[in-house]
Amino acid sequence: MLRLFSLFALLFLFGQPAYSGSEHVQELDNLIVSTPLEQSTANTALPVSILSGDELRMKAASTVGETLQNEPGITNQSFGPGVGQPVIRGQSGPRVHVLQNSLGSLDVSSLSPDHANSTESLWAERIEVIRGPATLLYGSGAIGGIVNVLDNRIPDAIPENIVQGAVEQRYNTVNEGKSTAFKLDGGKGVLAWHLDGFYRDSINLQIPGNALDEAAIHEEHGHDDEQGSEGRLLNSNTRARSGTAGFSLVGERGFIGVSVNHLDNNYGVPPGAHEHEGDESAEVRIDLRQNRYDLKAEVNDPFAFADSLRLRLGYNDYQHAELENGIAGTVYSNEGFESRIELVQKPWLFFDHGVVGAQTKNSEFSALGEEAVVPKSNIDSFGLFTVQDIHAETMTYEIGMRIEQQWIKPTDRQESSHTPVSFSTAAIWSVTEQDTIKLSFSRSQRAPDIQELFSHGPHLATASYEIGNADLIEETSHNLELGIHVDRDWLQADFNLYQNWVQDYITQINSGLFFDHDAEAIVASCAGDCLPIYQTQQKDAQFQGFEAQVTVPLWRTDYGQLDSQLFADYVRGRFSDGSDIPRMPPLRYGMELAWNNSDWRANIRMTRAERQDNPGFNETETDGYWQLNAGANYRLHVGGYADMLWFVKANNLLDDDIRNSVSYLRTVAPQGGRGAEMGVRIEF
Repeated sequence: MLRLFSLFALLFLFGQPAYSGSEHVQELDNLIVSTPLEQSTANTALPVSILSGDELRMKAASTVGETLQNEPGITNQSFGPGVGQPVIRGQSGPRVHVLQNSLGSLDVSSLSPDHANSTESLWAERIEVIRGPATLLYGSGAIGGIVNVLDNRIPDAIPENIVQGAVEQRYNTVNEGKSTAFKLDGGKGVLAWHLDGFYRDSINLQIPGNALDEAAIHEEHGHDDEQGSEGRLLNSNTRARSGTAGFSLVGERGFIGVSVNHLDNNYGVPPGAHEHEGDESAEVRIDLRQNRYDLKAEVNDPFAFADSLRLRLGYNDYQHAELENGIAGTVYSNEGFESRIELVQKPWLFFDHGVVGAQTKNSEFSALGEEAVVPKSNIDSFGLFTVQDIHAETMTYEIGMRIEQQWIKPTDRQESSHTPVSFSTAAIWSVTEQDTIKLSFSRSQRAPDIQELFSHGPHLATASYEIGNADLIEETSHNLELGIHVDRDWLQADFNLYQNWVQDYITQINSGLFFDHDAEAIVASCAGDCLPIYQTQQKDAQFQGFEAQVTVPLWRTDYGQLDSQLFADYVRGRFSDGSDIPRMPPLRYGMELAWNNSDWRANIRMTRAERQDNPGFNETETDGYWQLNAGANYRLHVGGYADMLWFVKANNLLDDDIRNSVSYLRTVAPQGGRGAEMGVRIEF
């Protein structure tokens, strides 16, 4: 690795003087950065959602899941305001990969729904959500998709000005949330540098009524004598701060750079999540800290047969403590290292473009304390991948493959080893210059994670006693997808239909037994302090669904344009025996009206989510809801040296009681009530 690092450094230092980044940044606006071949959104078989610019600034929130919750096929699995995991096409946890600049987050967010993701989106330049076959580039088994948060913490170009940057201030009425953030970029000659930081805090979340869904509580427990907070969700306050510094050496042939980030995140877990019998008043908080170090490098034309060579390295020293009334109960630690190298090829044989690469992951995981349900383990994996494409007159073909090996070595237990093999193929038919039809098929395998294999004990976050299965084999998904893209002056439309057949789908099934805390034994029935026992099993499953988005211009004038947008998404998940897969999102549909001109934008959006009456075995149904949101922003040019972006957005204007079916806390923690967020961003 040291020799490879030295090779990159020598190639830039002996290159030509630094190049300007303006042309490069402008080009990226039309490209999918997360794919090594950097295809445009219109010329790929991938279903892609991209947030950038003012649109991203308006949708940015304190968690990645909340930022993306209105994108096609994406919902937010909240565990109170401090946690928001993206759920893509009904998949979450290890089946959705959240990346920071194309590397994994290297935290423990996939192990439990109350663990926050350490990837922050506040200073993201763009967020790309990719579903479909190309997800195999970043790991096995991301049948939901990948979320790639891209920022400029490691600059890849010299900025136009010696110093440029932005400051931002936000305030949210629903939780008196305040956030202050800044970033600075600069450089001269061959040196570019970056600094950023933020501070965010909030009080308990305002909710429309009672925190408890009394009807669901009665259905689940047979009684409704529990008392919930009224008007505010107790213990849902948050506080976070972060700082990042990075620099790069930039030359005509490429760049090499490093960055360091520190994150502190302290958030409360609402009552009803972690509960002990006789200790329902315990206040549970999670205190998260991490130090992350990254290296990124790229060389243009490194060899006669290659366009570029790219290297990514990431190391994360992560720890969080679960505090009960201020005392640490369980401490999770993860020291993770990930490396990724990609070689983008020039045309060869009958392939027009191609990339080959390798990826490694190594981590030392431990959980110590009363909720340590998984053993201390070393987790290692190595993967090889390639994607190639062929261009014909009106057809484009893409093929890809990934082979991976994973080893999990737990303390005092037998090592577990799995070899996922995945491949994909896709065809794009350019019916006209504006219209395309896309068809893709992929076979994706996922190795079981440490919790699915070795968990054993009470997991109070999900109010269950979990028993893993060390004999699990690879989960195999066969995915078929049809996409239609239309781009006309009078209509822009995207439709995606998909069907996933999953063999040996790994899931936790309610066994019907209970763990009796008083007797410390597994029993068939229990009236005291008990937890239901969930056993990890493998069952065949199917998922089918669609995403649709249609935009029609209604009125165009010299002063701006009025557009209307219709949208809908749906996923249905069932096991092979016909039973429902739990925590699936319901059918959503709605309409948005948006006004745009060169300086300001306003929109109003109505979303209808239907009742989820297929909740899964021993799970509660969730009512449908209406959600009315609105927003506006205005960009003011200050001389020739600064821009001011003023923005305001109103959420849940109907003050509806919104409970997401994908959330573990849907019966005890509704979404926020009526509120408004306002802020200003100054760019210079």
